[in-house]
Amino acid sequence: MAPNSQSVLTEWRVQRPGRRNSAVDLGSARELVRIDKPQFNHNGGALAFGADQMLYVSVGDGGGADDEGVGHAPEGNAQSLAPGNVLGKILRIDPLGRNAANGKYGVPPDNPFVNKPGADEIFAYGFRNPFRMSFDPSGRLVVGDVGQNAVEEVDVVTAGGNYGWRIKEGSFLFDPAGPAAPGFVHADSPGLPAGLVDPIAQYDHADAGQPASRVAVIGGYLYRSHKLRGLEGRHVFGDYAGTAGPAPNGHLFVLGRNNRVEKLVPVNRVPFGLAVLGFAQDQRGELYVLANGTGTLLGKTGVVMKLVRARRGD
Repeated sequence: MAPNSQSVLTEWRVQRPGRRNSAVDLGSARELVRIDKPQFNHNGGALAFGADQMLYVSVGDGGGADDEGVGHAPEGNAQSLAPGNVLGKILRIDPLGRNAANGKYGVPPDNPFVNKPGADEIFAYGFRNPFRMSFDPSGRLVVGDVGQNAVEEVDVVTAGGNYGWRIKEGSFLFDPAGPAAPGFVHADSPGLPAGLVDPIAQYDHADAGQPASRVAVIGGYLYRSHKLRGLEGRHVFGDYAGTAGPAPNGHLFVLGRNNRVEKLVPVNRVPFGLAVLGFAQDQRGELYVLANGTGTLLGKTGVVMKLVRARRGD
């Protein structure tokens, strides 16, 4: 069966390496990896270089709901360690190497699944849609893994870890319910089953008695500047919320004490009224929010907003 879509990782070179604002050589494109997917969504799609100079690549579970159906392993792609199944995983590769099966990149010999069941490229598994991720200065890889209908999570990723999907959504047990019914969470089960890594933080789609106002976590960065008092050394992230109401209403969050999820209000834009698409960070540690007013790829409402004034609270 032909795939519904593909994810492609391509390398370009700059014309003058080592110089600021050097233009990209458009003729230098070199394809490293092409990954077939059964559906068009759950692409993952974040790229991050670690201090080890290896490239970390996030890949979603292949799309659809419940990680089941056509193109999904019986146990779900995210849990599958079948040969060649890299869906629902964080991959770790060496873009300067050539020992991969296609000869286009390298597989680090210390990857946790080398000479074990599972594709050699896998660094960690059990993810639904790890859409955004970043390394903090300590070397921790922090991932925002998008949940299905109930729970969004923030994970600290370690080599070989199993982050639970589709056995769990966040710290809650998940029942896929079979191909004819939607899956659902049914019990909070922190620490169990054994062998799964729970998120360091999570939040629900809806407050008690209220309609859903949050839909998809957008991973961010550790705040490394000092201009925003009280945020120093805290992880700042968000929620897309582009489809939870009549108009986009994204959210900004910060991890407080004991990794409690606290709302962050940009006081220079109230109400916020934008869908959060991503974050960026400059060399000084300042943060930027990538957002737009439609929640889609259409229109001309996109903004890159520097986070210069913010407070915690509702």
